[in-house]
Order: sequence, then structure tokens, then C-alpha cells
Amino acid sequence: MLVAYTDQNKRFVLNSSIPLSTLKLLRLTTKFYCPQCKQQLQLKLGQQKIPHFAHINKSKCASTFSEGESTRHLEGKEQLYFLFKSLNLNVQLEPYLSTLNQRPDLLIYANNEQFAIEFQCSPISLEKFTERNAGYSSASIIPIWIPVTPFELGDGIHKISISKQLQQFIQSTKHHQYIMMYCPFLRQFIYLSNILFVHGNTFIAKVQALPIEYQKFPFYLPKKLSREEYARYLMFYNKAKHNYLKSRVLISRKGVKDLLLRCIYELRLNLHSLPYYIGVPLRGSEVIELFSIDWQLALFYFLRVYQIPVEAINDKIITHFLAWSKINGSMEAIKVVMDYSELLKDLSIQNPNQKISKDQVDNYLYSQFLAIKS
Repeated sequence: MLVAYTDQNKRFVLNSSIPLSTLKLLRLTTKFYCPQCKQQLQLKLGQQKIPHFAHINKSKCASTFSEGESTRHLEGKEQLYFLFKSLNLNVQLEPYLSTLNQRPDLLIYANNEQFAIEFQCSPISLEKFTERNAGYSSASIIPIWIPVTPFELGDGIHKISISKQLQQFIQSTKHHQYIMMYCPFLRQFIYLSNILFVHGNTFIAKVQALPIEYQKFPFYLPKKLSREEYARYLMFYNKAKHNYLKSRVLISRKGVKDLLLRCIYELRLNLHSLPYYIGVPLRGSEVIELFSIDWQLALFYFLRVYQIPVEAINDKIITHFLAWSKINGSMEAIKVVMDYSELLKDLSIQNPNQKISKDQVDNYLYSQFLAIKS
């Protein structure tokens, strides 16, 4: 931690600009105490980490609030603190919120609102993540989570793996989803923007680096994709679809019990030349947790089995379809299937044997990918 109270009950904030000689003298002449548990702290001046405080004795407080305080966590907190100070913001470093029993890395007061900044460098469970957010919400504090950059990628569009841990930090705007990360060693923010689900933990995203000196508050928001950029997305996506189909055929041991293979057989489709509108990417489809080609083929097969025309698809039919195909029936999943049904209706697609041009589908997908999300 970087904040402590002296024996005169004065708040003391460490920073790496304080001369080492001054800190050594303070360590000899001043006692420091934890703002939460009030136990005595030691001022550590090692070679590996920037100066910081640590509990002398094992403390429940340390296990509750401390994350093992890695070098990048300490440096990142300090860098973010000075960023906000340079922007003339009212910012506190490591304030203890006694009513919540929580201690964000930073607390900002701006535009009559409070923002808790959490620079997350260690794994956090979904339960704890949700609990902290609920605590902030109860106090009308807006939480902003900034995970540390877990990998190095150059600027541009990439097919990447985003772990379940990192997916917790996805933020949404009206137009797209993104993750804002920070790398203290490079002193730059890394944005994964316009995130598009493929399957599993695989996504396509635009990567952009922003040096800390160019950051602002409220934070910079990444822009929408251009038509040319989205074309690259589809190139990556269709290549992933091709590889996925090839691997499914090679590894499947279920034969016609494999729903995807059964759908292709029953619908009399050619695995190597499926209609372009089957297996298309849709916003929010990660809630279904399957590659789009699996559930979109299954939908056509379901409609064939129950003799349901595309125009008749509604929430009730989609709920039946999700149960029939053993896909989670959440409201989010129903919306994604409805979005796909709207695509079929708008393009006048009645069955999987119709010929629709690639450009027609691409133009529709681009307009929907950038559409304002309700």
C-alpha cells in the first residue's frame, strides 16, 4: 500500500519522487499505521519495488485488502494517481470507505459524481467482483476496473484469446464493447475495442495503444469500425469458421448424433459450401457460448422439423428452440436468436437453400454491428 497514517494521525502518501535519504530518515523517526486496522506498518525500501507500506504482523486487514502488491500494481496505482492529479481532478489514493469496508485504489470526484478506480493485477473471482461492484453501487459510486495488460499485441485488428477472467472487465457503449487495460512498464493504456465473439475464449478485436500522457477523464472511448476495418473482421471470422468446421469433422465421434453434422445431413447442405448467411457473427452472441454456425444451423433444422416459417419466429418459438437444442434459455440468448431471425426476415431468407449474395449479408452485418444497442 502507498498510504498510511503517522503517529500524529496525519495521512501520508508515498511516491517514488521522494528522495531515498528522506524515506530512510522517516523510517527511523516516524511510526506508520494502517488506515483500516490501525496496526503498525513498516516502510519498505527494497530494490525490486517502489517504496511501499506493509503490515509488520500478519493481519486480516492485509488478507482482505492486499493483493500481494506486485511491482506493477504499486507502480500502476502511482502512475494513475499522478495522471488524475495532472488533469486537476479531485483524487484520493487508497481511501478507506468504512461504510462499505472497501478500499479502491483511487477515488475520483468529478462532475458531482464519485468514481472508484480499481487497477486489477491479480485474479478476482466473479463473486468478489460482483460483490465489490454492488458495494460501490450502494454508495452511488461508479466503479471503473482497469485490468493490467496480460499480453503484448501491436496496434491493429487481431484474433485473440480473452480469458474468462479478462472478460469480466468488458465495458459496453451504445455501439460496441471494449476492455481498457493499462501497462505500467510501458506507461500506456491498451484498448481492445469492437470486441466480436468467435467461440470459446476466441474473439476478434481492434487493439490500440494510448500513452498515459494522452489519456483524459472521462476516459477516452474507442471509435466505431470503418467499413474497411469490418471487412478485415469478417476475413478473420470466416477463416475461423472454415477451420472450426474442418476440426469438427475430424474430431467428432458422434456421427449423426452430432447436432451440427445431423443438421447438415437433414438439410441436404454441403459442409464445404454452406450458405454465407449461416454462421454469421452477431453482437452479444457470446451468451450462447457456441460458434454461431452450430446454433444457426440448428435453428434451420428446428424450423424444418416443426414446419415453422421464418416469418412466424417469435419469443415463444425461440424459447422452444433453445430448450430443444439444449442451449441456455436466458433473455440475452433469446435476443441474439431474435436478432438472427430479423436478419433472415430482412433479407427474405425462407430456407437454407436460398442464394443470397455475400455483399448483401456483409452490408447487413456491418449496419447491425454498429447499430445503437438498446
